[in-house]
Amino acid sequence: MNSPVDTISAATQDLREQLVNHPLYHSISDQQQLRTFMSHHVFAVFDFMWLLKRLQNELSAMTIPWLPPSDPELTRFVNEIVLSEETDQDGLGSYCSHFELYLEAMKDVDAPLSSIISFVNSLRTQQQFEKALQATAMPESVRQFVTLTFQLASQGSASEVAAAFCFGREDVIPEMFQRLLAGFEASGLAVPRLKYYIERHIELDADQHGPLTRKLVNRICGQSEKSIDEAIRAARLAMTSRLRLWDGVLAALGKLQPVQG
Repeated sequence: MNSPVDTISAATQDLREQLVNHPLYHSISDQQQLRTFMSHHVFAVFDFMWLLKRLQNELSAMTIPWLPPSDPELTRFVNEIVLSEETDQDGLGSYCSHFELYLEAMKDVDAPLSSIISFVNSLRTQQQFEKALQATAMPESVRQFVTLTFQLASQGSASEVAAAFCFGREDVIPEMFQRLLAGFEASGLAVPRLKYYIERHIELDADQHGPLTRKLVNRICGQSEKSIDEAIRAARLAMTSRLRLWDGVLAALGKLQPVQG
């Protein structure tokens, strides 16, 4: 019998192929195009943690008084991912979240920070998500992306969140980022902090986080047909949303090709 991950992988293979072969990776050839890309992509770096924190809340003992988690192995899986995503090595002898590392990479190339900072500050002052979203200037593709992430993280079942996190993020990121980095190198772009961020993700996600999240999906879904069906739907939604995000960057670069047919 196929594992849930095998079943979901087969049901999403078409979208994975579109993601890893997207024309965006070889469409960024100068600093201004890079700034445009980063100003879109930073929102995906930020909302990544919403899915991860939902999983941590779902699986770990987060209440006072503390009680032992019902599944210590799953708890360890998710806590290991949180440790490196929230407090990773920054390459300069200290620690920071991957989001903060990405902001530093944006500053390194003078990418605009106003929209993402405004969005974060609105949420920090405990504004409702919808109000913070409305108050922040962002491309429509970004708006749709973060809205789906919020809906999954706040309302999705555990199997939906795990699948979106695995197939929409951790499992496909190494291959996407390898191609993105190859595109930067082919264009001669000097991006030391962004390169460190990308290489760190390739290392962690390929060797550690990807395998952990696949185990997570298998354990959460089990052999429940309902959970597996939910997971397939969520994975496809997340992957389609990423494709639209990439298409939005291409459109902003003026390089989006019309659909033939």
